[in-house]
Amino acid sequence: MERDEVDFLLLSDNLPFSLAIAFVVLLGIVEGISMVLGVSLFGLLDDLSPIDLDADVDTGVTGITGVVGWLCLDRLPLLIWLVLMLTSFAIAGFSINYIALIVYSSLPVIISLPIALLFTALSCRFLGAKLASLLPKNESSAISVDELSGLVGVITVGCARRGFPSEAAVRDGFNQKHYVLVEPEFEAFEFPKGTQVVLLQRVGKVWSAAKIND
Repeated sequence: MERDEVDFLLLSDNLPFSLAIAFVVLLGIVEGISMVLGVSLFGLLDDLSPIDLDADVDTGVTGITGVVGWLCLDRLPLLIWLVLMLTSFAIAGFSINYIALIVYSSLPVIISLPIALLFTALSCRFLGAKLASLLPKNESSAISVDELSGLVGVITVGCARRGFPSEAAVRDGFNQKHYVLVEPEFEAFEFPKGTQVVLLQRVGKVWSAAKIND
C-alpha cells in the first residue's frame, strides 16, 4: 500500500470508516480461529439472532417489522449481514471523502457520516436482497407461519384494535422470534403495548388474537 493511500485511510475524517473495515477484518480473524476450534462464529451469531420476520414489509408495515424487513436483516445470516453493512458503510465513506478530497477537501464526519449511512441502508436493502436470493436456505428449524397458531405473543408497537392491527413478537418451539401483525378477535377489545395475547387464526398477513388473562 502506497504512502498516500495510508495517509488517506488515517485521516481523522475517515476514522469511522477505517474502524468499520478493521471490524470486518477482526470478524474474519475470529471466525477463522473459531472454526479451527470447531465452533463457527457464523453459526453462533445466527443461532443467537432473535429475528425471524413473517409480515410482508411491502404492505406498509411499520415498527421493528418494517425496518428489519426493509434492511433484509431477516433474510441473511447475521454475520453476513454485518459484513455487508460494515463494508458498505466503509466503501461509501471512503468514496465520499476521496471525491471530496479531489474537489477540495475531505468532508467532516458530521457531513460524511449521514451520507454514508444512507448509502449503507440502500446497500443492505438491494444487495442484501440479491445475496439472500443466492444463499441456500436452512430449513432445519424453520416452521410455517400457520404453525404459530396457539402460541403466545406480546404486543410491541402501538395499540391493536379490530381493523387496526399492531405488531407482536412471538417465540416458536425453536426459540426463534417472529414479528407478526395481530388484532383482537372481537371489536370490543383492544391490546395496548405489552399485552400478552394468544394467536388464533391468520387471515392474509393478520392474526386474530385473544388476550391472556392476568
